[in-house]
Amino acid sequence: MVGTDSVSIILNFYQTKTNRMATTAQEIALMKKDIETLSEDVKELNEKIDTLMIKLLDPDEGIVIRVNKNTDRLDERDRNMDSWMRDIDDFHQMKKWKSNVTRALWGLYTVIIGWIVKNLFW
Repeated sequence: MVGTDSVSIILNFYQTKTNRMATTAQEIALMKKDIETLSEDVKELNEKIDTLMIKLLDPDEGIVIRVNKNTDRLDERDRNMDSWMRDIDDFHQMKKWKSNVTRALWGLYTVIIGWIVKNLFW
C-alpha cells in the first residue's frame, strides 16, 4: 500500500505541475495581451495629450493667448475706469438737470395757462 500511495502522490504532483504549466502559459498569454492593450492605450493618450498641447499653446488661438488677451482687456478697463466713472457721474447730473428743467417747464406751462384763462374769462 505504501507503494500505491507514493505513486498516487507522484501522479497528483505531476498532474498539478502540468495544470500549473498550462495555466501559467495561459496567464503569460493574457499578460502579453494586456500589455499590448496598455501600449495602445498609452499611444492614444499620447496623441490626445499632443492635441491638447497644440490647443493650449497655439500661438494664434490657443488658450494661453486668449487668457493673455483677456488680461490685457481687463488691464485696459482698469486704466479707463476713472473716465468711465466720470462719464457716469455726468450722466446722473444730466438726468437730475433734465428732471429739474421738466418741473420748471410744467410750472411755466401752468402759469401761462392760468394767465390765458384769467384774461379770457375775467
